This record gives sequence, structure tokens and C-alpha cells, in this order.
Amino acid sequence: MIYFFYGQEDFNIELEVEKIKSKTLDKAFACANYHVYNNPDFRELTEILQTAPLMFGKVVSLINCEKYFFDIKGKINFDDKELKVLENLVQNIPDALTVIFVCKIPRNELKKIDSRRKIFKILAKYAQAVEFPEFKSYQKEYVSWLQKRIKQKELSASTDTVNFLIERLGTNLRIVDNELEKLKLAIYPEKNIKKDDIEKVCTATQDIFLLTDYILQGKKDFALNEYKKLCREKHYLEIAAVLQTNFSRLLALKVDSLTMSPAEISRKTGMHEFVVKKQLEKVKNVPADKIIKFRKNLLEAEYRIKTGDMQFGDLPIELAILG
Repeated sequence: MIYFFYGQEDFNIELEVEKIKSKTLDKAFACANYHVYNNPDFRELTEILQTAPLMFGKVVSLINCEKYFFDIKGKINFDDKELKVLENLVQNIPDALTVIFVCKIPRNELKKIDSRRKIFKILAKYAQAVEFPEFKSYQKEYVSWLQKRIKQKELSASTDTVNFLIERLGTNLRIVDNELEKLKLAIYPEKNIKKDDIEKVCTATQDIFLLTDYILQGKKDFALNEYKKLCREKHYLEIAAVLQTNFSRLLALKVDSLTMSPAEISRKTGMHEFVVKKQLEKVKNVPADKIIKFRKNLLEAEYRIKTGDMQFGDLPIELAILG
């Protein structure tokens, strides 16, 4: 069996990998029969695709393969002869072997996997290929995912409460899942999550929404002060990720509001109409190009930090806020 998972939503990719491991591996030999490889070259990859279990049970091999698809340092290319060999191997995976190719794309980046590459076409054809795109807060799919995740934790929440949770926490699924665990412990033995519970327990990111408001209002000194307070509790890249989510949602709502009523936007996004109206009030007098400019500045700041272009900690993000 062979799988190919790719996209920005790494948390969902990891959940899917865990499902495969749990249904495939014998618990007694799981440690010996689960292997992780990072961008193996042709020789190593051919060996992996023919791996037999060392002990009893089946083998699961996870191959992180972002260097097969992106022009990054250490990029790996296969020539036509090598690709023919790999195509034959992926068609004839041993019954005792499960291979999972994983290509994670950094969140909030505009990268797209290069589907023109022959290695992509081979995996898309012969593997169970699934894309995991980053959720947007206004998507019904995200609301459905969150409702399902709440149920899996043996909790419940109304649609209004779910929308409130999204408004507070954004779309970083790992953060949201951690906050759900905190809520489960905090409200025990109760099972139903209420808005008051979220306000009391989920304090980790709620002030980021106040920061968002200050930026929209042009109150740069207040925004910078709020940002500094948040940095005492959270990493600045995490704050930047939530800001990107907030401004992406607000921009989408503002654009939709030009041709759609709040009720229509509510039906399109799955957000409660009251929430839509409250969000539209925030951007009513804010030009769309101002929101676009801030998102662009923030993307550039994140890029500079991640590439080491500016060795000044979170200074690029501060400059984006002041910009």
C-alpha cells in the first residue's frame, strides 16, 4: 500500500499517518517496523521501496519528500531512467510494506507543489494521493472539522460556540486541538462547551484579536504595546500566523460584502450571521488595500525571519505592525 499526503495542514497529515500506523502495525513490533526517512536519494529510495519486515508484522515507512518538489537547498531530481525504476517499484510494493510519502508545505506561504514533475504524476497515479490545504476560518469545511474533533473528544458545542471558538483561536489546528484539551479538563465533568468557558480557558490567543483591532484602527502605539505583551506568552511567529488568519478572513468578508448581504455571506461561509455583521463592522471604514498591504508586510517579515535575512528576532514583525 502506498500513500501520498501533501499540503499546508500538517496537523491533519499527522492525524492521517497515525490512523495508518494504528491499523497497520502490530503493537508488539511497532517501534522496530516504523521508519522515517528525510528526502532519500535514488539509491536509498529504491531500497526503502523494497524493504521487508525485520521481525513479525508489517512495515510502515514514512518518507518526507519536500526536496522532490521544491527548489530549495539540496533539491533532489530524478532522471528519466531513475523515474522508470521508481514507477515500477511503486506499482509492486510488497504486501507487508506500507509507504507514506509526505510533502508538508509551510503554513501561510504561497508555495504550490509542482504537479508537472514526473515524480508527482507517478505518485498521483499509483498512490492514494490526498491534498491537505490550509483551512480558512470562513470555510464550512473548517467548521465541520472542528465539530467532528469536538465530538471525538467526547464534548459538544453549539454552532454559535464553534464559530466563537474559531474567532478566538484562528485556524492553527495544533493550537486549537491543545485548547480543546484544556477545555475538556477545565469543564469536567461537564461535556458541553459554552462561550464563557472559552473566554475563561482559551486565553492564549484571545488578545491577538485586540491586536488585530488596534492595527485596523491605525492605533500603532497600542498595537505595538499589545504585541509586546503577547510575546511574553507566545512565540512571535505563532502570533504572526494568527494575525495572517485574522486578516485573510477579514479581507474575504470585505470583498464578499461588495456583492453579498450578511445573510448570503453567512450561508457561504458557515459563520453565524451575527458574527459576520460584527466582523464587517470592523472593516467598514478600512480600505481593502490597507488590509492587503499589512498581509504583504507580514508575509515579508515572516520570510525574513525564517530565511535569516534579518538577525533581529521579531523586529521584522514589529516593523510590519508599524508599517
